[in-house]
Amino acid sequence: MKVVIIIPTYNEKENTQRMIKALSKIVPIVKDHTLEVLYVDDSSPDGTAGVVESEMKKYPWLHLLSGSPKKGLGVAYARGMAYAMKQLSADYLMEFDSDFQHPPRDIPRMVNEIDHGYDYIIASRYVPGGSVPANWTIDRKAVSLVGNLIARIGLLIPQVHDCTGGFKLSRVKGFMDEFDFDTLLSKKFAYKIHLLAYMVVTKKAKIKEVPFSFENRIVGNSKYSTNEMKESLKVILLFQLKNPSIIKFFKFGVVGGVGFLVNLFGLRFFNGVYQQFSWPIGLVNFVANATAAEISIISNFIFNNLWTFSKEKITNPVQYISKFFAFNFSSIIGGILVPSFIIGVGTQIFGDQYREVFLILALFGFTVPFNWFVYNKFIWGKKNLK
Repeated sequence: MKVVIIIPTYNEKENTQRMIKALSKIVPIVKDHTLEVLYVDDSSPDGTAGVVESEMKKYPWLHLLSGSPKKGLGVAYARGMAYAMKQLSADYLMEFDSDFQHPPRDIPRMVNEIDHGYDYIIASRYVPGGSVPANWTIDRKAVSLVGNLIARIGLLIPQVHDCTGGFKLSRVKGFMDEFDFDTLLSKKFAYKIHLLAYMVVTKKAKIKEVPFSFENRIVGNSKYSTNEMKESLKVILLFQLKNPSIIKFFKFGVVGGVGFLVNLFGLRFFNGVYQQFSWPIGLVNFVANATAAEISIISNFIFNNLWTFSKEKITNPVQYISKFFAFNFSSIIGGILVPSFIIGVGTQIFGDQYREVFLILALFGFTVPFNWFVYNKFIWGKKNLK
């Protein structure tokens, strides 16, 4: 496999010669894969590009892409990745800092994981064996941890421990070659959040986190800004607004809300209807609730099939009936039996004053996740007949 290490630079002349020298010791020791290095320089006035051009005479694996004005780290990586795929025929793309915060010695460990079939290899500060500099201030550590936590929660990817690092290795075929760089949601540091979301959420890449120790810059000043957290939040929000799974879950919630209203008003309506009969009040309430609940279930099934799961819509008449009965059965379990048990046991132990608390707990702690799982896995999850 050919791995192209992409290193964006702007005024990194002091680090560049040292980095190329360090990489010249790493490239030859990786035997099973081919390493090439692509510097992407945004017209640095300090002569960074000139250093690379000079070193290219000695190292055939070294390349330079320059001439574009500074537009942000995300734009630089987009240019570099497109060039690496089209001009250098890269099989994997490595994102790598120019300032030694990503130690060159860790490159072979990252590349070795290709042999285990991973699509997305992340150098992680937050898995056992990984670390951040000991001299980081509490504020700097807090910003890093909070930003990382926001990304994990916002993208719904708790399985990834380091979401904000910039040392990564991505498979090209079937992954990065299908990414439209014109849609990149950030021109700055937060570009990495979009690419992470694309690889993990959209493409469901096979992921490996490799522990590494993030280091301090030796020369120059960090270009990181706390404003990047706001940019990351913007990227997460924009990505999720276009995420089909989130849109589907939103529809699921709307349909469930409509079903709740149907149940609520149906209960009142049928309670009035059944009171016309000479039935005990307990029987009136029982039958009224059962009728309203069934109409609510029918409403939920119809609208989920037509709207929420429109792409998986059930159209075969026989399957429609069988799926409806399965939906009905799961709704009775998830919406009536288990919540009633939770509320009953909870109020028996803690008192009737906590009835609403246990209702909310039952609804959001069991009913919603249970129904979402059953609908996706069994009702609309399997290929439906036409």
